[in-house]
Amino acid sequence: MAVGLVAVVYYELSQVRSDVASAHDELAGSFDNPAILRTPEGRATSRATVDRAIENLESARRRAAGSMPLSLLRLVPTGSAQRLGLIALIDDATTGAGALRDLLANVDSLADRTQFADGRLPSEGLVELSGRVRATADSIRGAARSSSGLWQPLAEARDRFDKVALRSSDRLVRGADAIDAATSFMGGAGDRRYLVGLMNNAEMRDQGMVLSYVVLKIAGGQMSFERSGSVVDLRLDEPAATPIPPGSADVFGPLKPTQLWQSVNATADFAWSGRAMSDMYRQKTGQSVDGVIGVDVPGVAALLRSVGPVAIDGIAEPIDAENVGRIVLHDLYEGLAPGSNQSGRRELLAEVTRAVIDKVTRGSHDAVSLGRELGDAASGGHLRLWSSFSEEERVFEQSGLGGGPAVIEADRTFHVAVENRTATKLDYYVRPSVRQEIELDDDGAAVVRTTVVVNNQAPENAPPSYQVGPDEYTEKPGDYRAWILMWGPAGARQDAAIPESALMLSHHVVPVGAGKSVEMSFETVIPGAVRNGRLQLRLVPQPRLDPMPLEVQLKAPGWDIDGPTTRRGLWDRVWTLDWGVEQ
Repeated sequence: MAVGLVAVVYYELSQVRSDVASAHDELAGSFDNPAILRTPEGRATSRATVDRAIENLESARRRAAGSMPLSLLRLVPTGSAQRLGLIALIDDATTGAGALRDLLANVDSLADRTQFADGRLPSEGLVELSGRVRATADSIRGAARSSSGLWQPLAEARDRFDKVALRSSDRLVRGADAIDAATSFMGGAGDRRYLVGLMNNAEMRDQGMVLSYVVLKIAGGQMSFERSGSVVDLRLDEPAATPIPPGSADVFGPLKPTQLWQSVNATADFAWSGRAMSDMYRQKTGQSVDGVIGVDVPGVAALLRSVGPVAIDGIAEPIDAENVGRIVLHDLYEGLAPGSNQSGRRELLAEVTRAVIDKVTRGSHDAVSLGRELGDAASGGHLRLWSSFSEEERVFEQSGLGGGPAVIEADRTFHVAVENRTATKLDYYVRPSVRQEIELDDDGAAVVRTTVVVNNQAPENAPPSYQVGPDEYTEKPGDYRAWILMWGPAGARQDAAIPESALMLSHHVVPVGAGKSVEMSFETVIPGAVRNGRLQLRLVPQPRLDPMPLEVQLKAPGWDIDGPTTRRGLWDRVWTLDWGVEQ
């Protein structure tokens, strides 16, 4: 009889737990949804999802409160604690869902007061938004509590909820920190001047190559643009005095990264690149800047997605988020012979830049939407910030808006880049992909084999041109020289690796003919990779026009693995891989 009662109670617990788990999944999806704050439509969709989760939780609570089998738990040792634990879990999940619903409603009410109008940042509205986000984070974090003493299915549900709650709370706090730092950065703390480096994804360094610039001024909260042009205008006769770390000097020193703008962001550490660009600009012009903004073509696309298309005389179609990459990285190069005069193309590119700037600084735009688009761009590395103010810079690095890949969990971080070792603009055609095979040994060390495939889709037998070459480094049009750089975790063993950007860097240069592919593999050994029963890795992408496909496979003979062992997708933002492992 007692066994039968326990079985019925266990079943009833599992059913209620299933209802709660469904609600958890919907809430987690809302937090992970990039559109959650971007548009009124996105916020409405998220509110509907949260409302469904709350309805499911209310249904689960009614079931738990009215269930006869669960009411009989008092007859089972520790049974009352299980029933109370289940109801507490439902109540806590409802609290978290309600906090998220309130945040969405508050964002809607703030939207009218957070308009980016005529180049003026709505500082007061953003400060209020930051406070709302922090309050939501506190409410959600307060809903997490221990699963100690709960039976397995209930303990698993509690642990799962707590994981979502803590992750979501941390994400909201980081978001509030970023809002505060960005508000200060964009004139909330006084007048500022910034150098904007426009990075060309048709000729890659770790980010796109810096080939043009804009100087942005913020005075009295009003944004304006002082000057713009090609980096040819800022040519230096000698290097700036920015110290180059030893590993960076070994690998990138021959490129003269403190003298040539085209080489300044070959390193993976934008904190260093931003400081170097500031020093280089001051050396050339005698003017100091308060920070540096790096933005590439997908970053410009994010702006256009928020503010709408622009029309340019001399370009047949309006430029929008979908076609800007093709137009500025391909169409403007068509018909240009090797060594030809680039003034016409540069002028059209400058017109595109001026038109986007004019669109941003005139009229009224939803600052929440604009911030969300730029936040998405930053998550893929397409927007990078460096501030001369240490507190802002710290937040930018910790939030992923600036810094390098090693700022967080350097001993678990990988980063891969394919850079162009020619003077052509072939990266428009180059499609790298990455495969990782991870094998755990008996001691918990991880052996990671990373294979980088470089696929050159440049047209075969193309006539010579400025875009496809040949140049002084290649023999035929379409020939590409791929500089494959593999950064492994700090403290890892990796063939021919040296410390760079606070990680371990190995690199090779390989030729890739038009229509051809090459592979290059690297082996990394991470001692003691399994810690406290978990294997965690962090993979930071290179910001390319088209994100790299990535596949990761875990092989762990003799280990029990919690979670899928294979993951595939586009490497368009940081991947955090986390497995529970047990021998």
